[in-house]
Amino acid sequence: MAALALPGSAQQSSSSRFAFADTTLLRDTLGLRFDRLFPLADSLGLVPDTLRAIAIRYRLPLARIVYLADSLQMPVDSVGPVTMRFNPLTTTVRRLTTFRYNSTYNIAQTSSTWINGSDYNFVLGALFVRNTTNITTDRFRAGGRTSLRETRSSVTEGGWKFSPGLSLGGRANLERFNSFDPGSVNNQGETKNEFQLSLRSRQQPSRTLTSELNFFSGLLDLANLQQIKRGASGDLNGRLRWQGGWLTHELTGQVSGNLALTRLPSSTENLNTRDLSNNLRGTLGLFPGMPVGFNLNYQVRRSRVESPGDSGRIARNRSDNNGADAALRLRRDNERYLNLTGRLANSDRATGSGLNSRSNTHDLGFGTDGRWTLMGWSVDGRFSNGWTRSEYPNRASTGGYGESLHAVSVEGTVTRNLTRRMVVKANGTVSLSTYRYFLIGNYPNPPVKRDQYRQSYRVDLLYNPSERFNSGLALDVSRNMLVNIPAASTAGNNESHTYRAEWRWSYRMLGGLTASQFNTLTADYLFYHFLHQNDRLSLEYNINTTLNAVMSPRFSLDIMHLTRFQPAGNYTLQPDGLVYLSRTDQSQNYTLRSRIAYTPTPALSLVLQPDYLAADRRASQGGGLAPQRQSRQLNFSGGASLNLPFAGRGRLTGDILRSYRADRTVNYSSSGVPTPTPRSQTDYWNGSLQLSWEL
Repeated sequence: MAALALPGSAQQSSSSRFAFADTTLLRDTLGLRFDRLFPLADSLGLVPDTLRAIAIRYRLPLARIVYLADSLQMPVDSVGPVTMRFNPLTTTVRRLTTFRYNSTYNIAQTSSTWINGSDYNFVLGALFVRNTTNITTDRFRAGGRTSLRETRSSVTEGGWKFSPGLSLGGRANLERFNSFDPGSVNNQGETKNEFQLSLRSRQQPSRTLTSELNFFSGLLDLANLQQIKRGASGDLNGRLRWQGGWLTHELTGQVSGNLALTRLPSSTENLNTRDLSNNLRGTLGLFPGMPVGFNLNYQVRRSRVESPGDSGRIARNRSDNNGADAALRLRRDNERYLNLTGRLANSDRATGSGLNSRSNTHDLGFGTDGRWTLMGWSVDGRFSNGWTRSEYPNRASTGGYGESLHAVSVEGTVTRNLTRRMVVKANGTVSLSTYRYFLIGNYPNPPVKRDQYRQSYRVDLLYNPSERFNSGLALDVSRNMLVNIPAASTAGNNESHTYRAEWRWSYRMLGGLTASQFNTLTADYLFYHFLHQNDRLSLEYNINTTLNAVMSPRFSLDIMHLTRFQPAGNYTLQPDGLVYLSRTDQSQNYTLRSRIAYTPTPALSLVLQPDYLAADRRASQGGGLAPQRQSRQLNFSGGASLNLPFAGRGRLTGDILRSYRADRTVNYSSSGVPTPTPRSQTDYWNGSLQLSWEL
């Protein structure tokens, strides 16, 4: 119905960058408002429809959803599934029974995937039971053999909620993995069982302080090709949040581990192993919403995993990650702000005593970015400066090496509305990266010390004279340099210059007929400072024309034609002492693609997609260009898309397609004799079906 609506005059946007959502109906019926929906979705990197649908589904205002995402340290679209499905303390209903089942089947030419999943939720007063089950089966066909891979998992939790802030129960985590390949003697399989007591609690000592503490402990049973581990496991995690008028601080921590008897599958001797992992994350904010604010994010993570090794020894894998980043924000409004940022991070990894088993990295950097708008000019700037030191002490049996990287970059963008219908935008970037290496012990082949320099600028001119026509021009120029420091490696020093021009336009000729075109011209010059015989020039011309026709609300047609012409050549020194450009190869590609869609009913859509590709390549021979290879390819795909209601509260959706492909290649010998290859054809069904049902 929305697609068939006539143009109206609802509320207008206050900025040309965003649209505005007329939400009077939802505001009156659900009490939800969607103020600043589009700017908020733009800043979060989400589609506005997705953000709006999340708010409607969970009956939460946009500000509350963003607050929960920030508090839980997760994406916005994960707030609902995590809080509503796995934590019984988030449920306030006294009686609830829900069951959801989803089944998806995907089939391709040589593989197929079948996914089944179910969610069950039962609440009766203080009693709750939850279960989530997922089963995935993959089949792969190659060489007349079929390989099978199956992954299964089930999480069940039940218990008693003594109060809105306390629950006690138990949970079972069951995981299975099996892989069968007829051509392999080491088919993999893994079984994991965890049976734990669960304790969940929430506290709110004051209006500004909230906390959460969860504890899980029980038995672990793990068996795979590498080890058999049985013992006790535990997991303690919590969250503490303080939100005052000028200070916000959130602290999230987790400690998990196990005490187990572990052995190799081929051994009878058990070893005492201890796995331990802890993670602490914090976010500190000062003066949120004020013109001057400060944010600090920090993390401390330790992980140690023990597994049985050879000769009755225990192999220890250790990983440490620490880091902090801070930002001082000076903000007047969205068009006038300045951010000063800094970061500090360390990581250390050890995975035994073999080669490449140890490494550590130290990272330090600072930067600034900002925007300022004055008298119609909008200026954006960014500066970053960072140092990274990495050490690899055992790249060989005799030692390793270390790397010191220093990277500096400056970027600026200027935007100006020349007229009401014309906008100009200019962007420039300069960056320099220096790589230096030092030996640790005696390592024979360290990497080459080098510098990499890049500078570029781009100018865009956009012209929108009417709603029916718009056009744009762009010029992009870049320069890259690679400088190897040692004299023995300077032969690889090179410099490349790239020039790229673009012209695009779009014109709506009729109400349902739109034509658009995108043209590019690129020249890439590559120069070697000490090997001039390798200097090269590559050109590329592209024309992409698209025609979109909407014959009726149920029938549409898209046609696209792409032309690509790529000549290239080398610079050679001639006997007269001058350097000439001689063409060495040339490629031409043509693509014609179309898509026809017909929707007779909302439950069924028919799609037809043919496309044709022609590619020709010529190479240098006898002072000229001679044919080297010709190829032709035809692809044809057609099928139906389903969206059928099923059993009242179920739905069947998916695609069923028939694909056909035929191609042939003709190769030319050095004497110009063509040698055609046999035509190759494939014809198969592919598609995806999904069945969902809710009780």
